[in-house]
Amino acid sequence: MGVLYMQGVGKSYSSGFWGRKRLVLSDLSLEIRQGEVFGLLGHNGAGKTTTMRLVLGLLRPDTGRITLHGKSNRAKESRSRIGYLGDEIGLYPQFSADEIMQLTGELFRMEPRFLRKRKTHLLETVGLSSHTDLKVKKYSKGMRQRLGIALALLNEPDFLILDEPYSGLDPIGRRDVRQLLLNLKKEGATILLSSHIVPDVEAVCDRVGILSGGRIQRCLALKDIYAHKKASVEITVSGVDRSIFDNNPSVDTLYDNGEAIVFRCEGADIVKEVVTKVYAFDGTVLEVKPLKFNLEDYLLEALVEVDPARDGTKTSASPEEMTYAHSQ
Repeated sequence: MGVLYMQGVGKSYSSGFWGRKRLVLSDLSLEIRQGEVFGLLGHNGAGKTTTMRLVLGLLRPDTGRITLHGKSNRAKESRSRIGYLGDEIGLYPQFSADEIMQLTGELFRMEPRFLRKRKTHLLETVGLSSHTDLKVKKYSKGMRQRLGIALALLNEPDFLILDEPYSGLDPIGRRDVRQLLLNLKKEGATILLSSHIVPDVEAVCDRVGILSGGRIQRCLALKDIYAHKKASVEITVSGVDRSIFDNNPSVDTLYDNGEAIVFRCEGADIVKEVVTKVYAFDGTVLEVKPLKFNLEDYLLEALVEVDPARDGTKTSASPEEMTYAHSQ
């Protein structure tokens, strides 16, 4: 069952004295399923934040339609089931974290006893339990981000939208947020997030949408990427001459200093052949290192293939490496 459904969504902004239209999104279509974590990736200005604001009903699309749980995204019952962390967090600087959580809970008309337990639990979860009485104006950027995440979770949302949730966090904070998202994922939460930190997206997401040229160019299931994308292997050896593989086009020599040689190849059969031949010539295998193909590699590869100036035209790509978005 789809939680979010966007079809043919377009959005442009007026800019300059003459009010010229600047197209941000064009024919964007996307579906996010119940219980999945979906990552939105793209270059700066690709329209990630605009997409999230459209889903929230903060902006109206010029074209297309958006539904949440089968109803209009602007309906009161749809919006009440959303938790949101924006790219900029607006917090009352003179309030403490406890006071902000209390005010937000009262706006949701939460039962007082439940609200007390909920805010205590969330502030502890995001690592702010020892700073609940400190005024927010004294918080660091990372502490503000943690408080923003707690606020986004306060109403026990069915659908969580996070715009750059790792922004301003140190490595420990990033690890904690990543673990929090993984825990929410185990509990069956549905999450839409954007981030420039690709490894963190890779660690928590089930699918990733690459936004470029005003639309979702590809929806990638991460498990399919790694299942079908061949990764190269580097094999470091000594005691043999590089010429033993001169007639094998599947083996490339990357480095040879006379004492050690680094070969690169792909496929289990070729790796086995290289290792066997090295030992057959009385050589030594020093290291076999698979070169993992990660999401960042795939993103850069995909963005090169997409030319926004040609209205998002794509070059040919293997269908087994990707599945296209619903706009195709």
